[in-house]
Amino acid sequence: MKTEHHIDEFILHEKETVPNPYLSTRVMAKIEGLEKVERKKASLWPTLALAASIAAVAFLGVSIGNSYVESGTPEKILNINDRQIESLGYYNLDENE
Repeated sequence: MKTEHHIDEFILHEKETVPNPYLSTRVMAKIEGLEKVERKKASLWPTLALAASIAAVAFLGVSIGNSYVESGTPEKILNINDRQIESLGYYNLDENE
């Protein structure tokens, strides 16, 4: 019972407290100040380093791709009559073969 009385007194005391009218203005100014600090201008060097690395990788890729040389052996064409080897005449419906 005694703690309920203290809680009620505390609540009444808090309700009677007059809030500071400038508190919200100060809080919002502080928040806006933090946002301005976070929007710091980025340095140019990381951007240039990224662009240079992408260009280097592209150049190396093209260079490596152009350096490929096919084997020097000439192409040979081999014609095989698979039908004769496998005796597919047994499976054809035409009797003329």
